[in-house]
Amino acid sequence: MSDPHIDQFETLIYGSYACEQMEKVCLGRIKDLDPMVKFAVAQQTKADADMKAALDKQPKPASVEAAAEVLAEARDMVVRFGSYLNSLKGYPVSPTLFFRNESPSEVARRRLVKLAAAVEHIANEIPKHDAIKDPTWAKDFKAVSKKLDALKSAQQDSKLEKADLGPEVAAAREKWLATYNANKLLIRGLLAHAGKPELMSLIFDDLAEVHRAAGVTDAAPTPAEPAPPA
Repeated sequence: MSDPHIDQFETLIYGSYACEQMEKVCLGRIKDLDPMVKFAVAQQTKADADMKAALDKQPKPASVEAAAEVLAEARDMVVRFGSYLNSLKGYPVSPTLFFRNESPSEVARRRLVKLAAAVEHIANEIPKHDAIKDPTWAKDFKAVSKKLDALKSAQQDSKLEKADLGPEVAAAREKWLATYNANKLLIRGLLAHAGKPELMSLIFDDLAEVHRAAGVTDAAPTPAEPAPPA
């Protein structure tokens, strides 16, 4: 129903985005159901406020915005690097050396600890391949790797990982997910009546292949990755 990797900070991003999109995409589509859309927006807004109140009580090494900015930069770089590899003439370097058996967008959606490990692996792998002639990739990945490590270390130092599992935050997140998923059911029904079920991912960004919400973005949509020649 929802992305199982929506963490407590991303709830605020996904919730706010869903409210904006419900109003933009759904209001007026079926006039008789406008009150339902307004109800869904109000419920989501309240769930977001309750979640933020719980988070504000927790120790944080950095603001939600600052952490989201680092994650967005790393995710953007991973996806762009995948496109760069596929743009090299003759496919001299296999993407699997960097992303193993996942696509760049799948790697980019990892949470902090796993994303940091993936970025570090890419940073260490790039210098091994002469076909990657652009020196900025190695430099940029090393820089982003340091930022992710600093963010991870700061979270550990403040015992944020333990706080993530605290009863108040955990309970708030579960209530938020319940509201978010209930709103999906309402909006899915509206779009089904309107004959536009494909618009779900425009409203609930965790359903999107390429994220649009600021803070969880994979950057601008990238072209489909061509398969390397056999």
